[in-house]
Amino acid sequence: MKKRALLALVGTVALASCNQAPDVSGKSVTKTFTDQKLAGYTTPSGTAVFVDLTGGDRRTTLTVKGLKPNTDYLAHYHKMGTASTTDTCKSNGDVVGGMIGMTTKSNASGDLTIKGFQMTADLKDAKYINVHEASALANVPVCAPL
Repeated sequence: MKKRALLALVGTVALASCNQAPDVSGKSVTKTFTDQKLAGYTTPSGTAVFVDLTGGDRRTTLTVKGLKPNTDYLAHYHKMGTASTTDTCKSNGDVVGGMIGMTTKSNASGDLTIKGFQMTADLKDAKYINVHEASALANVPVCAPL
């Protein structure tokens, strides 16, 4: 009986330690998405919130409204490109850090949340975040300059 009680206690402690929030090494940063005036969209908007965590990860949460309903989207950090020197979001920079989270489908109202982790070091050159239609990557309804 004592062994069972001890195992239950150890199991509870182990589970509790798994549910600990990661240590934050920096402050949370919020950037506002700008509408990229893409045909078929009615004033999409939202925020990109990210925080650097102890251990070298960045946690990113993207929240967007006004997208096409029931449509797959994906998001990336990008470095500054050369297509525009005055509009970071139109500069067509290379992707850095890979995809933010997974491809995610907007709901019936056109709302979307994407969450992901990347290595902070991989994002050192990031200048903007954008959200793409998964089936047509050139379709970028929102962008957030960093």
